[in-house]
Amino acid sequence: MVKSRTLFFLSLLGGLSSADIVDRDLLEYFPSPSGTYIPPKDPSIRTLLDVVKSRDDLSILAEVLSECAGFSEAFDAAASWSYTFFAPSNTAFKNTGAYFSTFAATPKGKWWLGNLLQHHYVPNSKLMVKNFNTTYTRFQTGTFLFVGAQIVDGTLVLNKVATATEADIPATNVRQ
Repeated sequence: MVKSRTLFFLSLLGGLSSADIVDRDLLEYFPSPSGTYIPPKDPSIRTLLDVVKSRDDLSILAEVLSECAGFSEAFDAAASWSYTFFAPSNTAFKNTGAYFSTFAATPKGKWWLGNLLQHHYVPNSKLMVKNFNTTYTRFQTGTFLFVGAQIVDGTLVLNKVATATEADIPATNVRQ
């Protein structure tokens, strides 16, 4: 009994002494560690990052992707699954008010931006405008949030406020 207590105590002490001290808030932005593996990119594949960078109306999104650790690499990878990404335009970012322009520059703001981008991602679903009609319906994003969608006057409207200015743009796994 004494041996097992001693062994337990030594194991606990060893585990505690080898723990790293994290000197940051839990929800604070954390940059990519050095030496992160980035898979090679097939130049014949048009990735989501290629689409974003090719459009002037998505320049703020391109900047945000470069500031949030791991997002540029993820958006520049050729996915082998179907997905939908509702890319927030420059107009959308400008309509967030002072919250975006002031909070986004802070460490917690970078964390918030990463979550914001994930709210626009729908995994394992290739949603097209033809999938929606005038009936308000909801679908789930990659962060388990639900987004409402319906066709209003021939245009796809999300959550009864955001208008899809252009839809059904192919990206990953499309040869250029």
